[in-house]
Amino acid sequence: MVSSFQSDTPWIGNERQAQLITLVDELGMIRVADMSKRFGVTEETIRRDLERLEKEGFLSRVHGGAVSLKKSGSEIPALKREQTNIEEKRAIALKAASFIEDGDIIGIDSSTTALQMAKFIKDKEITVITNSIAVTLELANQKGITVITVGGYLLEDSLSFVGVSTQKVIEDYHLDKFFFSCTGFDSKRGISEVHEMQAQIKKHFISISDQLFLLADYSKYGTKSLVSIENLKNVDYLITDDKMAVNDVRNIRNLGINTIVAD
Repeated sequence: MVSSFQSDTPWIGNERQAQLITLVDELGMIRVADMSKRFGVTEETIRRDLERLEKEGFLSRVHGGAVSLKKSGSEIPALKREQTNIEEKRAIALKAASFIEDGDIIGIDSSTTALQMAKFIKDKEITVITNSIAVTLELANQKGITVITVGGYLLEDSLSFVGVSTQKVIEDYHLDKFFFSCTGFDSKRGISEVHEMQAQIKKHFISISDQLFLLADYSKYGTKSLVSIENLKNVDYLITDDKMAVNDVRNIRNLGINTIVAD
C-alpha cells in the first residue's frame, strides 16, 4: 500500500500526482508504462504529470519514467572513487590528455578518471563542455580554455548535473571528442553504468561527439553494470593501464578496438 503523501512544500496538484511523488520517493524510480496501468490513465497523462512534478522540484525525469531526487541511486561518492586505483587513473589521464589539440571542442564527464585528465590539460586553446562541477573548477583558471557547464539537478555524491534539462542543453552542442569513464566494460555487454541518470548524460554526450575516448582502468573490465551505455566497438580509443591482463588486451584488440595501454 502506498503511504500518504507528506511534504513540507505546499501542494495544489491532484491526488494522482501526490501519489506519484510518494511512489517515486519510496521506489527510487517509476516508469511511465507502469504508472499508466496503475492509475488507469494514458501514458501521455503520466508524462504531463511527471513534467509538472519535475518543474516543481519533486523528481527528475529520465527516459521512460522518473527518479527520486532523494534517492540518487547507488553511485559511489566522488571522494571515495577518486582514491581508488589513483595511480592507474593518473596514467590513463595523462595519456588521454595527449589526444587533445588546439581548437578542439571536447566533452568531459563527471568520472574521477576524467577529472584527473582535466588536471593535465595545459596551454591549450579549447572549449570544454561538462556536467562536472569538479572539472569546471579545475579548468576555471586555465587561460585559453572556455568552459561550458551544463546545469540541471545536482547529484551531491558526484558533484555533477543530471536530468532532462541537462540532456536538452547537451543536445544543442557538438563535440569533436568525448572523454568518459564507466562502471564497467565488457566485450559482449559493452560499456555500462550503475547510475541511470549518469548513463543518460553519457549517452547524450556520445550522440553529439565525433570521437569517443573511453578511459577505464583494469578493474572495470569484465564488469557488467545496470545500464548499457554503448557498444564497446563504437569507441574510437580505449585507454587503460598496464595492470590490464595481456590476454584481455589482445582479445579486445582482436575485436578491432584501438586499445592504448598507459604506463
